[in-house]
Amino acid sequence: MSDYPTLEKMGVKSVDSIDKYTVRHQGDTDVLKIYYKRPKGSLLSRSKKFSFIRGRRGIPLEVRNAKAFEQMDKISPQLVAALEELKKLDARRKEVDPVDPKAKFLSDLDHLEKVMTAKMDDIRRQINEME
Repeated sequence: MSDYPTLEKMGVKSVDSIDKYTVRHQGDTDVLKIYYKRPKGSLLSRSKKFSFIRGRRGIPLEVRNAKAFEQMDKISPQLVAALEELKKLDARRKEVDPVDPKAKFLSDLDHLEKVMTAKMDDIRRQINEME
């Protein structure tokens, strides 16, 4: 039996390769995006996106147009279970490999700089092609 049954049901096979995850609310949908650590040149995807429709509780018709109705969305039980498993995975990983916050910030800053430089080079290339 797996330690991460919900993630397994969602098709997440390489749990140990998970680097980070994000959750955002988009309309009546919650979007979970899982990012993986992949070696350079890997053909495997670097991320997977999962969408979960928010359910509505039974509410009388008179109330359905009220602003309070918008706040009564119900988060998908599958999303809640997946987030619990991802938190458990993070906790296990921190026990094994504690992260130095300063090193993480520097790493994130280096990554951001690389992404920005690549994007700026691409935009400059596109501008030069216009001439």
